[in-house]
Amino acid sequence: MKNLLGLTLGIMTSLGGFVDIGQLVFTMQAGALFGYQLIWVVLLGTIGIILFMEMCGRVAAVQHRPVFHLIRERMGHRWGLVALFGANLVNVITCAAEIGAMGIILRLLTGWSYGWMLPVAIVFLLAVVWFLRFKWLERTFGLAGLLMLVYLFSCVRSGPDWHAAAVGLLPQLPHSDGKHLLLYSYFAVGIFSAVLMPYEVYFYSSGGIEEDWTTKQIPENRFVATVSSSLGGLLTISIVILGAVLFLPNGIFPDLLSTTSLAAALPYGRTALLICLLGILAAVSGAAIETALSTAYNFCQFFDWKWGKALPAREVPRFAKLWIGTFLVAFVIVMTHINPMTLVQASVIFAVLILPTTYLPVLLVANDKKDMGKHANGVLMRTFGWIFFVLLSIAAAAGVPLLVFTHGGRP
Repeated sequence: MKNLLGLTLGIMTSLGGFVDIGQLVFTMQAGALFGYQLIWVVLLGTIGIILFMEMCGRVAAVQHRPVFHLIRERMGHRWGLVALFGANLVNVITCAAEIGAMGIILRLLTGWSYGWMLPVAIVFLLAVVWFLRFKWLERTFGLAGLLMLVYLFSCVRSGPDWHAAAVGLLPQLPHSDGKHLLLYSYFAVGIFSAVLMPYEVYFYSSGGIEEDWTTKQIPENRFVATVSSSLGGLLTISIVILGAVLFLPNGIFPDLLSTTSLAAALPYGRTALLICLLGILAAVSGAAIETALSTAYNFCQFFDWKWGKALPAREVPRFAKLWIGTFLVAFVIVMTHINPMTLVQASVIFAVLILPTTYLPVLLVANDKKDMGKHANGVLMRTFGWIFFVLLSIAAAAGVPLLVFTHGGRP
């Protein structure tokens, strides 16, 4: 039972990263444009996030040091500040996109104006983070996010070509012109980035310290990282398949959040649509909370300020002001009526730029026997860690050029 409750941190983290608004839009569009051909990117990203989530949790359990402490230590103060600025800029943009998504879902559920639903969303977020303890945040949004399993059931019900889906697990390039190849590459980088969004590991490692993990929790950490990320990966693959089955044959490009929710409802009907909308609401709410808390964690950890969601706000005033401030800045951004899909695009593509600076310090410490002792990475983990770091670096170099050349991924 303890392991099952421990899964809620991983589930909240994974659902926030795997099936937040960015992943929902990117993966559904990828399926609608390329069928099953990009499933391998989801699989690759899932393996990567399992590796790095496990490393972050293990470092937190052994060293009691979260990600931005490691970034400052390994990169130095000057370059660490650059990483801090980039990470928190992405966090704020992502938080704004998630609040926008909450407004859209609440409008679909109630029929009320999107403009009125945004204040409802921000008041709800401020209230739940202020009043709920950390463990209840993770349990509430982790378990509620399991409503997203409706995508998995709808995927099976839709009758996909399972042989083609299995072939899609292997890397492949489309047989078409250069423009189509650029678009394929853009979505590959976007999906890879969305699966490995940096705030996932900021939140997860900080959560481990909030829960006072020790070396006794290392097996639990491995279990949580593997099972929760695998669940997120499976749901993401289901969304790609639904895009391939429902939208590709009809030439539909799903560029609205409401369209992606309909994909889960079509095989089952109205009840499935309601479950889907509630699941998306839980996932994007959880992602908004993760990004806001991650911003506060990042600043406090970098500057050695006292932090912790488990502590009263009066004991950690800077931490409290930072997460509240993140919510409010994100709210101001989305109240300008900028399209949340535009924010999604910006957050996912610009997040890829900071992936190497996020994961390299974690990899270096996890590899270091002086720091980690017998819990340091073995040969296999070190090898895969460096392989994924190279892949992250390639994705970081390609992200912005692909954004420009494909005009933001428009077909």
